[in-house]
Amino acid sequence: MHRLGTRGCDGPRPSVQSRRGKGMRTSKQLLLAGLASSALTVSTGHAQELAQSSATSPTVAPDDTGAIVVTGSRIPRRELESAMPVTVMDFDEMAKLGRLNAYDALRLVPALSPGTGAYTSGRSDSQAGAAYLNLRNLGANRTLVLIDGQRQVSGTVTASQVDINMIPAGMIDRMEVVTGGAAAIYGADAVTGAVNIITKKDFQGFRITAQQGISQRGDAPETNISLLAGGKFADDRGSVTIGATYLKTGALLQSDRAFSRNHLSFWPNPANTGPRDGIPDNLSYNEFYLPYNSDVPALYIPNNDTFYTYFQGQLQPLLGKEKLSTGEFARVNGINNPDVIRSYQYYYPMRLGQRTIAGMANFSYDLADWVKFGARFSYGRTQPSGQISLYREDSRTLFAAPFGGAVARIDNPYMPESVRTLLTGFGLTRANISRYYENWPKIEVREDRQTLTTSQNLGGKISNSVSWQVYYQYGRTTQDMTVPNIPRTSRWVAARDVIADPVTGQPVCRDTAARAAGCVPYNLFTSDPMTQAQQDYILTTVRGRSEISQNLFGADLNGTLFQLPAGDVSFAAGVGRRTESATMTGDPQTLSGDARPGGFEGVVPSTNAQGSLGVTEAYGELVVPILRDRPFFRRLEVEGAYRYSDYRDLGDTHTWKAGAMWEPVEGLTIRGTRSRSVRVPNFGELFAPVNTGITGSISDPCLFVNYNATPTRAANCAASGAPTPLANYSDNVIVQSGGNPDLRPEVSNSYTFGTIIQPRFARDLSITVDYWNIEIKDVITTFPLLQMLNYCVDLPTTDNPFCPYVQRGPDGKVTFVSTQNVNAASLSVEGVDIGVNYRLPLGSGRLNFAFNGSYLIQRRIEAVPGEPASIIKYAGGYSDPRFRGYLLTSFDTERYTVSLGTQFISAAKVDPNVSEEFYDDNDIPAMVYNDVQVTRRFDNGLEIGLGIKNLLDTKPPYNPATLYGGGGRYDPIGRTFFARAGLNF
Repeated sequence: MHRLGTRGCDGPRPSVQSRRGKGMRTSKQLLLAGLASSALTVSTGHAQELAQSSATSPTVAPDDTGAIVVTGSRIPRRELESAMPVTVMDFDEMAKLGRLNAYDALRLVPALSPGTGAYTSGRSDSQAGAAYLNLRNLGANRTLVLIDGQRQVSGTVTASQVDINMIPAGMIDRMEVVTGGAAAIYGADAVTGAVNIITKKDFQGFRITAQQGISQRGDAPETNISLLAGGKFADDRGSVTIGATYLKTGALLQSDRAFSRNHLSFWPNPANTGPRDGIPDNLSYNEFYLPYNSDVPALYIPNNDTFYTYFQGQLQPLLGKEKLSTGEFARVNGINNPDVIRSYQYYYPMRLGQRTIAGMANFSYDLADWVKFGARFSYGRTQPSGQISLYREDSRTLFAAPFGGAVARIDNPYMPESVRTLLTGFGLTRANISRYYENWPKIEVREDRQTLTTSQNLGGKISNSVSWQVYYQYGRTTQDMTVPNIPRTSRWVAARDVIADPVTGQPVCRDTAARAAGCVPYNLFTSDPMTQAQQDYILTTVRGRSEISQNLFGADLNGTLFQLPAGDVSFAAGVGRRTESATMTGDPQTLSGDARPGGFEGVVPSTNAQGSLGVTEAYGELVVPILRDRPFFRRLEVEGAYRYSDYRDLGDTHTWKAGAMWEPVEGLTIRGTRSRSVRVPNFGELFAPVNTGITGSISDPCLFVNYNATPTRAANCAASGAPTPLANYSDNVIVQSGGNPDLRPEVSNSYTFGTIIQPRFARDLSITVDYWNIEIKDVITTFPLLQMLNYCVDLPTTDNPFCPYVQRGPDGKVTFVSTQNVNAASLSVEGVDIGVNYRLPLGSGRLNFAFNGSYLIQRRIEAVPGEPASIIKYAGGYSDPRFRGYLLTSFDTERYTVSLGTQFISAAKVDPNVSEEFYDDNDIPAMVYNDVQVTRRFDNGLEIGLGIKNLLDTKPPYNPATLYGGGGRYDPIGRTFFARAGLNF
């Protein structure tokens, strides 16, 4: 086991009780007994408490036999080392460095990619406010998250992912990450491994901690307050620990930073003549604008290929300093009038804000010498902020579908005379209006996520060598979504089409039926705020709700079967039943099509849906010692596990694990595992409603700049209906997405092989090196629209699994793409993890080093198994850098702790699959981030700390792929100062 953190290295600090004496014990016990009477739920007992470190490595608190439970196994054992590699992160150490919660801390573990969280959620993300872990970047659906060894209810109906934002930070003791398939131990979803979050139990005393932080630029504030209380009662037969956390962070938008305010983007190079010509195919432009995204009324005149804006009584052409394409949907670099247009990603968040309240209570009570009752209750609520947008539209029918954007006819009385003169001069009688309605109330999505879990168990001993436990757990997650200030299509279409009343001459709605029903006319050319009457008539609020619930119950046994010369043969076995049900409820306005939250379709359910899943399981695990204390066999043991799962609608699955530990001499251990895991499709993959949406701009592989990018593309484009290269277009493309009830389970084979070195000449040094390999077949996936298009024309012929899902019109342009879930690929990944822990005395204190690194050898997906042309390589790309490492250096004395956390991300490519001339800059530089803190402890239980995150104010790499954070991989906030205070009493 490799530990990322140093708390255990110096032995225990005095407990609250030992510092203050025992005089308060009676009153505390009475108070805690009262608290315990309201604690409703369970501690499962699958993971034990953290104890003090041995001379060579950290340990986990033993039970009364001296045995411990390590993540990746359900068998208590006396040795700390596990056949499966385990990385341990001490949360208190990370909190000192300003990390706010479990997700914020685990982002530093090299084996974990950013997953889903505040730094990855967009402005129209249905998962905003949640935090999901993604081990090896193979998908959060393939990473099983446990709390104290027990599964949890999913944080979303569309996937099987645990929202770790709902865990109060003050209750977290440590986090353990195990690599390799663990489905035989924990069940489905542990395909790439498991993350086990161990909570505090048997805490005695009261503790309050608070942290306040703010960036150097005075934004992105952070407030974190945690409470922890606990103790024993009833002559130490009962124990209760209660914790709660309040967290509030501010959003950071792209407009909040100078480096991201002007949009940086790749765009095809007009000078490109084809592949291997030495000319970059795509150039990066640092003032990338879309003229049809103006903040004020803009109209396109096709006669001279020019946009004109009307602002403050002036009609002016909107011209790019460098025109990158032509037509209504042209792109430009630089703009002649920046007062009327901004980056189209101006309001996109680089970090969402959030407000989270979470609480948990762990309770245990010895009913008798042979039976113990345990319970847990937890509740969390998160409300994200920063999902901000403005309503916009242009001529495409994806806006106000199926009518398209606003049209101003020449008889519109609101039309300024200068605009009317312009149109008549070109012989036009109407103009499409393209604009952001910056004068409308902003659209700020409000999501409210709540998770509740309650559980209880009974456990005890059948004999001195065998323990038992029965348990039940209920969990529920709800998500309420609100999108305000959305135009009602029927009313908006009527309000924007205005004529002069034949009698009064006043502006009125053209549609007589709408006029009779109270239609309020709207001036398309104004920049004045909406009147209240216009808001009441045109705008509405769209709402949706989703809910998922889970029931778990089962029974476990573990202990010793019999004794061999080399030691006890240990086992664990159990049975369980798990059911899950989910519902999605849309807004009647959305279901009828009259209120389409353009740009936010993914937030509110577009249809109603419901479904359920059920599984009955049985498992067994065995550890057999073979040799001990023999020459070259100081210890040799083998282990195995098997799980049978019977799914109500998907049939049965079989998973297993085999492993071995060999210690030839003291200080050297060799270990390895081989496992078969299964992931069954979740509710969203099976039952998510099939949605049909419309998208505008796409990068068609049959465009002139892409036509010859691969050897097969030109011929396959011709066979698909595009015999000649296409010019850029932004026509409406229908995109179909949703669940697939015919999906099959994924099957994963993984193995690990490594060594643990604890040299006798350096007792305080431990080194782990582990190779890991994971292969998944029948991968459940949705290919993005662009990949579907590319696969169709990049495989040897168009007779492939992807072309049937792509349709083109008579002009060769794409008209329809289906991106529904399919079992269509195989995925493989391999790498090497390295862990080093070292500590040494220095003066009156101790210097500690804890390093964890991961080198990625390869990660790739084969969309069509056996077809090399369908392989996409990810290793070495910015989303999968070759190497990530984290070094925690700390110096501890009785009064002070000084810590330095250093994160390293290796150099990478924007896309490791393309030639060097595909981009003018395909290289991402290596990055280093440093966090530092100083903590001072006082005799009265007070602890004060000051720190800086991103000490050197390192900005994200200047590249279109990474400038805005690279999907949570790089820090967009910059240098952040924080102060922490804690008080124990």
